[in-house]
This record gives sequence, structure tokens and C-alpha cells, in this order.
Amino acid sequence: MFIHKKYLINNVNKDTKEYKSSLKKICQLNLRRASKFNILAILGALECLENNQLSGNTGIYVCSEYSAIMSVKKVLEDVSSNNMIMPFDFLNINSNNVSFYVAQALQSHGKNMLLNSDELSFEKGLEVALFDLEINEIEDVLIGLVDESLSNIKDYYKYISNTISTPSNDNSGWLYINQIKEKSLAQIEFIYSFNNLEQMQEIIEKVTFDVLYTKQKSMDNINKKNLDSIYSIIDFIDSEYNKMIYVKLDKNNKGYVVSVKK
Repeated sequence: MFIHKKYLINNVNKDTKEYKSSLKKICQLNLRRASKFNILAILGALECLENNQLSGNTGIYVCSEYSAIMSVKKVLEDVSSNNMIMPFDFLNINSNNVSFYVAQALQSHGKNMLLNSDELSFEKGLEVALFDLEINEIEDVLIGLVDESLSNIKDYYKYISNTISTPSNDNSGWLYINQIKEKSLAQIEFIYSFNNLEQMQEIIEKVTFDVLYTKQKSMDNINKKNLDSIYSIIDFIDSEYNKMIYVKLDKNNKGYVVSVKK
């Protein structure tokens, strides 16, 4: 499986209007009432492809740790204050429509889905996407990890076991993947899941690599660089290394090992 395009938004907490202004230049959809979560996803996906032609059967996979958390926060605050909930505020707490919006913006008619998980959303999404690609369920993959900054939630780090960045940023990172080697940026050799640290170590010991990417404290003794999730793959493509092993664990030491080479 070959990576052909990459794009990353990684900003301190910005107002939704700033992203809408950027999106308006490249998208004709009426997104005036869309949530920041949806805007970040659409903007990142469109910028990743840079008007490239998709196949007629592209799979779109939007992954998220927290989904439309700020929209949920606003509705809950309105309820607790006995304020009327506005219709679009209520609609925006439905995170599942984000992949539809991305598909609509790209005029894509293939499958699309949101994959939501506390700590391993991108890795689980990548596993599903690559499986669909391998069995020819789809022709190509557009996959992104999207989350808006949590900095407006007081003491958010007390409630969340795995934050994407410190401080928490607006993030929309995307990869475009297919099975064509020509002109690719990098190749995903494999993705394996594991249930404990022993299984993880067995996988790592079977392969050679230039650099290991992980953010887990339990692996500090073999770390060469500390990054996180999809952004490590994007950073790897721009690095001097030729092959990396990327490891992501959850709080129960379950997770994924991904091998990527140029």
C-alpha cells in the first residue's frame, strides 16, 4: 500500500471563522452552519488532495479521538443554563455526518465512515482502510485524524487519558493511499495489532528499521524520536530516514505496530 499525498493542519486553538475563510476559497459547499470539527475535516481532506482526481470508488475514513466535543460542550451548557438549543447546534453534535461532508466536498461516491476511539482511532481506521483496499472493496483510500483543540475545556487533561498534543491543538492530518507504487512518497509495509507488550516486542524484533516512533513512556529506553499518531508518518516522509516502525499503545498496553518505508 503506497502513500501518495499527505497534509497536516496543526494549529493552536483558532476561531472557526478562520478555517471557514480558508475553506471558502477551495470549496463551493454552503458550510456556514457547519461545526469546527466538520470544517477542519473538510479543509484538511481537500488540501491533501490538491484537486487530484479520485477514483470512482474511494474509501474515506475520518478518525477522531474526541469527535465534535466542543459542539457537545455548547449544547450541554445551553441545557444547564435553560437556554434554547438552536437547531444547527443540536445537529452538529452528530459526529457521524463528518465523513459524508468530506465525501460531498470531494464529490466522492465510494464508502465513507467515521471511526471513533479513545486512544487508537487512527490506527483502527488504518487497519480497516488497508483491509478494504487489499480485498478490492475500494480502489484508493483517503484517511485522516481530525480533532479540534480542547484548550477551552477547563482541566481537560484530567479527564482524557491520551491527548494528541500539549497544549491541545486543532489537528487535521491526512494521507492518500492506493496500490500504485509509481511516484509514491512511501510504502506501508504492514500494520499489526498486539494485546500486550510481549507481543509488541516480538513484532519489532522481527524487522529492521532506521527509527522507532512512539509516545509511550514504557518504551523510552528504545525511543529515538517521540511523535504521535498519523503525524509521525507525515513527519517521517519529510525526514532523512528510509524506514520506520511506528508503535501506538493504549492505557492497557494494547495497540498497533506499523512499518513504513520510502
